[in-house]
Amino acid sequence: MNSLPPEPLPAPEAFNETAPALASVPTDGAGEQAAARYPDLYQAATNGPATFRHLVQAHQLAASTDQLACDAGNWLIPALSQKFSEAHGGIEKEYYCSEVVGGCLLAKDRAVYSILNSPPPELVDSEIACKVVAKEALYGLQGKGVVQQLEEATDHAYSGLTRVMVAADLVAGGGTPEEVAASIAAAKNEVSVVKARVEVLLQRQARLEYFQGVLGGIVPTFLLVILFGLAANAWWRSSLVPSALVAAIAMSALGATISVIQRMSKGSLVIDHSSSRWQRTMLGAFRPGVGAIFGSLAYFTLLAGALAGGAAVSTPGSVAVFGLTGFAAGFSERFATDMLDQASKLIAK
Repeated sequence: MNSLPPEPLPAPEAFNETAPALASVPTDGAGEQAAARYPDLYQAATNGPATFRHLVQAHQLAASTDQLACDAGNWLIPALSQKFSEAHGGIEKEYYCSEVVGGCLLAKDRAVYSILNSPPPELVDSEIACKVVAKEALYGLQGKGVVQQLEEATDHAYSGLTRVMVAADLVAGGGTPEEVAASIAAAKNEVSVVKARVEVLLQRQARLEYFQGVLGGIVPTFLLVILFGLAANAWWRSSLVPSALVAAIAMSALGATISVIQRMSKGSLVIDHSSSRWQRTMLGAFRPGVGAIFGSLAYFTLLAGALAGGAAVSTPGSVAVFGLTGFAAGFSERFATDMLDQASKLIAK
């Protein structure tokens, strides 16, 4: 996805009579002879593979004031475009600078390419930022169900790159200081907007995958809660209150699930979209289990406090208290942490 900066154009060499014929590309004798003076480009145009750097160099040749170079560029551009398209399913959009060595391209496979050899560091940074955003989109928006989101994200990245290229041309073309400053500021603002839009798309998908994991983790978590309750009733009935324990753990797992739903609805749930889809789903699957652990901690904390105060814990009312506390512990990690702090103080006494 990240293209290397273009190398200096190769020096023309004498036309080689044995050069391979170009397949599936209209043959222009003079243009082909001129193109053969640039072996690297000619080889890429005839046999491939053709990179975006080759395309940029061909456009440079086509814009040259030297007639032979111009003929070579005009012959190379369609040939290289065809070879590039064969590797990427086609070219969606492309833009080439006229004043500097640079350009950007959006391929049919949604890969974004760009090159910019221009002095202003702000524009170079903006170009790199757009390529990073496009790469994150390709990584985070995979699968048939997110094709539309991927297209939107890469379209945004390409739009930001074209704005950067236009600004680079203006800087190199000798615009007034006011025009240059305004163009650079517009490019930087466009890139900031692009990053924000793509971040929204990535977070939306990451949240969905995380929530799918949460839903997948509910059933095994509740099965474990039931088994744990049966074990407590069979072996630890003299030390524990199984009904209160199951209520605390089950409600805590439920509280953790409700917490995820609420944070998703508010947009406050932030997921690391740089991780793989499998990792995001597995982290979500563990969330009800983590909530269940907080519920058990809440139960033992309350039990310790109740026993220390001489209160009974086997009444229906006490079961409700354990269930409510467990829900709060699963819903709010901060609440669970505060309960642990209180438990540590109680033990210290």
